[in-house]
Amino acid sequence: MDQERSGGITSTGIVLIVLACLGLGVLICAGVIVVCLVAITALGTSANATFGTVRTPMRAHPDNDLAVMEFLDDLDRGDTRAAWGKTTEEFQQGHLVQGEPIKYFDNLRQEHPGLKNTAESAVVPLQGSPVQQTIQATITSRSEEITILTLTLKKESGSSWKVSDLSVGEETKDNPPAKAKKKDSKSAGKEKS
Repeated sequence: MDQERSGGITSTGIVLIVLACLGLGVLICAGVIVVCLVAITALGTSANATFGTVRTPMRAHPDNDLAVMEFLDDLDRGDTRAAWGKTTEEFQQGHLVQGEPIKYFDNLRQEHPGLKNTAESAVVPLQGSPVQQTIQATITSRSEEITILTLTLKKESGSSWKVSDLSVGEETKDNPPAKAKKKDSKSAGKEKS
């Protein structure tokens, strides 16, 4: 009591001062962290707006999956004219068979019956950029034959994705993927010509 009268600090007062200092320190640290996070976010947004993103994610173009599925549906139905229409001009110039555009896909379907009577198909992106994508399509026929198509798509005419190249591999129960036979897109049509 003598200390209180003489102006001294009690132990309770010291505890309160220490707690106040700790609370103030925590608030200052939290404020600094929030300011840093806001600054980093602002810098990142500014850099992306100025320079663009460094790498385009593989799923940045979901419309190319749709283009592949439509192309595969056309092959499955035997609508070779529609499939031909979903290819680039470069592809078309390199794949004429006997002067007829649809013969290439007719020959391809004959050589790879797994492209007909599709039970299911799965599409997986392999690599890509904003203007070109490589996609692997695994097609399982109703007879359980597995055909693997590797398709290269290019963005043509502004915004539409078209097939610019394809290669075919087949897998059966006795023929695992490591031994799958591969054919490039140019050899399929020329063998039958």
